[in-house]
Amino acid sequence: MRKKRRTGVAVANQRIYQEHARRVAVSRYYDIAGKYIQPNLLNAPEPLEDELEHHKWRVLRRIGAVGLLWNRASDAWLNIWGLKAEQRNEVFRKLLHEARIVAVAVEQMKDILYCRAEDLPLIEAVLQNPAPKCRCELIAPLDPFIWDRKLINELFGFDYTWEIYTPAIKRKFGYYVLPLLYGESLIGRAEVIAERKAGTLIVKNIWYENDIKPTKQLRTALNNCFQNFALFNGCGTISTESMN
Repeated sequence: MRKKRRTGVAVANQRIYQEHARRVAVSRYYDIAGKYIQPNLLNAPEPLEDELEHHKWRVLRRIGAVGLLWNRASDAWLNIWGLKAEQRNEVFRKLLHEARIVAVAVEQMKDILYCRAEDLPLIEAVLQNPAPKCRCELIAPLDPFIWDRKLINELFGFDYTWEIYTPAIKRKFGYYVLPLLYGESLIGRAEVIAERKAGTLIVKNIWYENDIKPTKQLRTALNNCFQNFALFNGCGTISTESMN
């Protein structure tokens, strides 16, 4: 496995990253990477001594990106080549032994989760501070927070699928539907489209989870959320088509 990974890195360094590419229409133009990347970076030696160190580095990064992860099969490990159950177990064992990750027990969950040791002060600060004012946010489909959708279902009881690759006839909600986070709960999802030429943000639909009732406070938070999203997309007006 080590040889395969080093070969992949070598190919990337010598054949891809030594060519600076730009695309015009369907044509690509190349230049030598040495013109753009400092030699000390371009010719830097392999920073990780073996495959285990490589896996430890990548797993630690993924845990940090998501915040909390478990030691089980997960979409959060995608594209960490060679990381099967045996290798993953060894990585977790090593990271725990080195005190680089910490086990976290979550109420009503049988699985143990893990966070980076360096994130403990942040967790403790959150627990000690008074509860923040509830606000509503749209979550991007590829946000690290929801990389592991099984974990999200376990923690929040929220079953989410990004249906962009689902055939239209089989979609339950819509082409590009975003989860809605309100306070500490995932309360539903919304289909929101930015028509930038018209300067309008279109809220096509909102689907609330079964136990959610849209109170006045929630509607106010949603309105603020959509106003911020409209501003982010350069839209001056908001149009609402329908609500469920």
